[in-house]
Amino acid sequence: MTIVTRHSETCTIKQVPANKTIEAVVHEFVENDRLTVILNKAVKIGMKWNGRIYEGRAAGMDFESNGPSVSKTQTGIRG
Repeated sequence: MTIVTRHSETCTIKQVPANKTIEAVVHEFVENDRLTVILNKAVKIGMKWNGRIYEGRAAGMDFESNGPSVSKTQTGIRG
C-alpha cells in the first residue's frame, strides 16, 4: 500500500501590505518546503515555508499563502 499525495492547481495568496488576496496558479509545490506560483500568466513568485505559512517577495511586495489544498489517498495492493 502506498500513499498518493495530490494538490490543487490553484491557491490564494495575500499581498501583505495591501491585505489583498489573489488567485494564483501553482507551478511547483513541495509540502512544508517551498511553493512557486504564477500570477496573471506573467509573474513568477517563489515562496518558502516558515513553519506556519509560505512567504515570498516579488517586485518589492511581500506575499504569503497557506498553499494549495492537499489530498492524500491510500492505494490498495492492486493500485
